Amino acid sequence: MTWMLVVRWGVLVALATAIAVWDLLRRIIPNSVVIAGLVAGLVLAALTGWQALIGALAGAAAFGGPFTVMWVAGTAASGEGWVGAGDAKAAMALGAVLGMPLALGGLWFGAASGGVLALGWVGRGLWRHRGGLATSWREDGWLGVTRAIASDSVWEAGLPYGSALAAGAILAAALAQR
Repeated sequence: MTWMLVVRWGVLVALATAIAVWDLLRRIIPNSVVIAGLVAGLVLAALTGWQALIGALAGAAAFGGPFTVMWVAGTAASGEGWVGAGDAKAAMALGAVLGMPLALGGLWFGAASGGVLALGWVGRGLWRHRGGLATSWREDGWLGVTRAIASDSVWEAGLPYGSALAAGAILAAALAQR
C-alpha cells in the first residue's frame, strides 16, 4: 500500500465518520466538514496528477450530482428537498475523495444503504405504534395505519441520509481494495 493510498483512506474514514456522526446526532452536516473533505479530496488528487484531479472532479459530480438534483427538484416542488442540502454536499465531498470510478460504487451502495435505513425507519414507526395500529386499522384501514405511522415524531427530523452515504462510500472503497 502506498503512502498516498493510506492518506486517502484516512481522509475517507475521517470524512465519513464526521458526516455520519453529525447527521445521526444533529440531523445536519456542517459546511465546514463538507468543505474540508472536498478540499482534502481535491488536493490529494492534485498531488497525484492531472488525471487523478479530473477523476476527483468527475467523482464529485457523479456521486453528488443525483443528490443535488433531488434536493433542487424537491425544493422547487414542495419547498423542502427530497434529500437535504447537506446530504447533497456530503455526497459531493465523498465522491471527490473516492474519485472515478469508485464514486459510482459509492453512489450505488449509498443509495442501497439509504433504502435499508428507510425500511428500518418505517419498521421503527410500526413498532412504536403497534398498540394503536389495530385500532387505526379497524377505524380507517390502510389509510388509518398510514396516518398513525406518518404522525410519528421521528419523521419531523427526516432520515439521517448522510450516514447511509458515508457507509456506501466506505463499502465501495473497501470492496475495491479486495
